[in-house]
Amino acid sequence: MNQNCSIACCKFTFSEEEKNHYTQLRNKIFNDLIRTEELADGYSFIFSVSERDFLHDLADWIPLEKKCCPFLQFSVLINQDEYVRLQLTGPSEVKNFLLNELELN
Repeated sequence: MNQNCSIACCKFTFSEEEKNHYTQLRNKIFNDLIRTEELADGYSFIFSVSERDFLHDLADWIPLEKKCCPFLQFSVLINQDEYVRLQLTGPSEVKNFLLNELELN
């Protein structure tokens, strides 16, 4: 990953269809958010996987998020419980970016 990349969302890279799909997926995924944990270089989002299609939606959303925010690093952790943890990390400025972009503040 290029550590010198700027921290900005580039949604102009989306077609209108991609933008709509991205927004629908993001809203659907983050609707299942139950907790956010701060990491040294980002955040960990814990989701309750109440819906069958959650992992499919997450797998569809990640490439779209990566397209507009190429500086993010993604980790998905799946345990034996009913929770999925998504870690979004990156350069030092990524925490402030995520707070604003995902409206966590």
